[in-house]
Amino acid sequence: MFRTIIIISLALMLSACSGSALTDYVIGDGKPKPVRRTAPVANTGLAAGQNLSSYSYDGKSASGRSGSVKLGPAPKSSQRVYVTVNDTPITGYDISQRARLNSLLGYSRGTGKAARKQAMRELIDDVIRIKEAKRNNIDISDKRVMDTIGGMAKASGSSLESFKKRLRKNGVAFSSLKKQVKANLASRWLLQSKGQSNIKVDEAAVDRKLRKINSDPRRQGVTVYMLRQIDLPVEQTSPAMAPQLMLARAAEAQQIAARYRGCRTLKSAARGFYNVKVGRRIEADGRKLPKQMRKALRAAGTKKLIGPMRTRRGIQMVAFCGTKRIQPPKVSRAQVKNSLLNAKFSQASERVMRDLRRQAFIDYKDNSLR
Repeated sequence: MFRTIIIISLALMLSACSGSALTDYVIGDGKPKPVRRTAPVANTGLAAGQNLSSYSYDGKSASGRSGSVKLGPAPKSSQRVYVTVNDTPITGYDISQRARLNSLLGYSRGTGKAARKQAMRELIDDVIRIKEAKRNNIDISDKRVMDTIGGMAKASGSSLESFKKRLRKNGVAFSSLKKQVKANLASRWLLQSKGQSNIKVDEAAVDRKLRKINSDPRRQGVTVYMLRQIDLPVEQTSPAMAPQLMLARAAEAQQIAARYRGCRTLKSAARGFYNVKVGRRIEADGRKLPKQMRKALRAAGTKKLIGPMRTRRGIQMVAFCGTKRIQPPKVSRAQVKNSLLNAKFSQASERVMRDLRRQAFIDYKDNSLR
């Protein structure tokens, strides 16, 4: 056991990193938390804990997307009017709902204020489209809207009720989706009325796009290492006492390691020792881990703890709970074709909307959203 600790400690030292928290490896979009600096600890002969802050996984490697747009809670009571379009008000709640819907459906082209601006522009165009359809006596019935939504739910492999539950879970009212679908149907009518409904894509372009997506390194998947951190803090004390306290905590860490039989036994192995902090399981991006650390983790296996190692705050050990492969969902040719069709549809719709916007009365109540 002691020989294993020495080998692993040397491997960690070879990666030339200073002490920090393992949570900096965690998969996600958040920034690594800054390490609180304290006075240097005396050298106890133990390897230094690993600095993992430069290896955090950004959440894009497997899927190419960074996840949902973070907009905060939907302001359900926000009825402040941000813009009026031909006497139709658009409120803060309307904007928040559309931004959330875009995020859920993967339509967002930004985050925060950019996402809200995108949502507001879409809502302005929706009002113009629907009023233009009404002006030409085009009735877009509720049944037609519901039939379209039913088709969306079926295409996603779920029932209408499951689709509604998914919307509620993400803070989106079903009425917000209905408004968007009704506006899209009005847009299709507008394109037909302007002779721009015959939209097609080149099949060769679809194949090229599909090959490009499949060859994207971000879509090749990533191996993540599942880790748990064990900390035995050492309280600040005099320089004369620090080495003895560190060594005492290191001895306790070795006792915990002797009890350890795998990640499921971690809490029971640490039971009975004063002030031992067992961290939650985190996932580290295997490509960003130093080669020496990957080798050390595999050499230790899932039945032995790595360490003890010293940090600025005390003694640290690491439990290796195995690996798993994160693979993005496959993209079908039909999805790529629909994506290209939607892009062409948007371009054609923009050409039609340009003239209609000039004729509409748009009164911004907040100039920052222009």
